Amino acid sequence: MRPVRRLLIASLVAASLTALFASAAPARVQTLVPQSSIRGVKIGMVASKVRSKLGRPNSNRTLAHPILGRTRTMRFGLVQVMFRGVRSNSPVINISTTSKKERTASGIGVGSSERALTAALRGETCRTEFGYRHCWLGQWKPGSLITDFSISKSGRVTRLMLGIVID
Repeated sequence: MRPVRRLLIASLVAASLTALFASAAPARVQTLVPQSSIRGVKIGMVASKVRSKLGRPNSNRTLAHPILGRTRTMRFGLVQVMFRGVRSNSPVINISTTSKKERTASGIGVGSSERALTAALRGETCRTEFGYRHCWLGQWKPGSLITDFSISKSGRVTRLMLGIVID
């Protein structure tokens, strides 16, 4: 066999193996961006934009909030989106999920340990307040954006929430 032909065959085999292993381990999809979005939904989006990202909601409820007045909450599987007001142009003020599918680029999400969470995040604060353990990014000041990770007694993330601090 000629050297050029051997080189060509070796290159084709290497390319085939690379393609095979690349397809066997798909890249992690980042659906949670702390301080930015959950599954592409951002604070301030209106209902039509949320529906274009998430599809048709499983439920759509209007509630009387003690501070905000009437709010609308849409549920898309395990993702819940709250709007300030009930009109079609009302902005998103809170997004939360209990889905294990929503992950940061480093793989943090529901089911992650608090140790893994604190190793992956930068600038977080973790505390137990009134029996509730959580870690968060941002400041608990009215109007500020917060990403909050609820932690169970076993030390695992149980809920992710991205929202605006109301009071």
